[in-house]
Amino acid sequence: MLQTAKYLLILLCLCTGNKAFSQCCTSGNPFISDAEQPALQSRILTASLNYRYSHSGKYYSEDSRFTELPFQEIAYSNYTELQVGYGITNWLTALTDIGYFVNKTLQTPGVDSYKGYGIGDLGLYAKFNAYSNSRLRLTISPTVGVKFPVGVFDQELENVQLPISVQPSAGSYRYLANLFISKGFGKVALAGFASYEYSQLIESENFYYKYGDQWVAALYFNYRPWKRFTIDLQVRNEYRTKSTRENDDIIESSGYDVVFFTPQVTYAFKHDWYLSAYGDIPLHKYCNGIQLSFGYAVSVRVTKKIDFIALMARKKSAGPNGSETK
Repeated sequence: MLQTAKYLLILLCLCTGNKAFSQCCTSGNPFISDAEQPALQSRILTASLNYRYSHSGKYYSEDSRFTELPFQEIAYSNYTELQVGYGITNWLTALTDIGYFVNKTLQTPGVDSYKGYGIGDLGLYAKFNAYSNSRLRLTISPTVGVKFPVGVFDQELENVQLPISVQPSAGSYRYLANLFISKGFGKVALAGFASYEYSQLIESENFYYKYGDQWVAALYFNYRPWKRFTIDLQVRNEYRTKSTRENDDIIESSGYDVVFFTPQVTYAFKHDWYLSAYGDIPLHKYCNGIQLSFGYAVSVRVTKKIDFIALMARKKSAGPNGSETK
């Protein structure tokens, strides 16, 4: 009887959004892995459309699987994101992205599923070409940016408040700075990426909440075995400190330290079209308290690149009938 009451209490905590148990995954746009992140050259435009499916279903307490729950809870989402970048000058690139959740679902046996959907956050960034040496094939590109909570937050379905973990938008302004360094060696390139993100306090109708600070560090290995085919291998560490709520109370079941392995393949088509496919595989997970941990994610990205300087040069060299002049 006592054991049954314990399980019912756990289920109640999970279904009412009590932070005694939580999710490693936060609301807002997920981290989109991109193995090609240097600043763009002047008057080059790139536009990418991403699709990402993520799935998780295992609770963790610290670095161990937590198996005392008498049910299987599952979280999954279908997410799309549009990314656009433009090289304003050879040293400054403007970037933006906006996300949309087709669904962000949390399923718990015995109760109705929580399902959030809608527009996520809008990001605006300035990327700088701090150093570029074509002979050494070395680039250093720092970035600063802001993520705006323009999307859906405080979402309710049938007068039921959705947990913060399935809200499409993060609900707060987030400020970030990162650094990308790349060095080429023949057909191989090595790169490093480091990022820091700070979130403002959320004060909304249903939430008084502040996400912990997030640090991301990644190492990339890039290999091009053929002219149009590229393989990227990435190891990425995501670390987030604990969140807080009213009266600066620390939410013990929040914050995490996760290491991902992300393989990616990219094929370059004619006319500067690119198709990429990649997946996030967690290698190590540490969750404070008891949390539904990160699972796997698979993504597909289509990218179009336009070099306006080269485009104008081709037009100028073309004759009256559209053929190139001699």
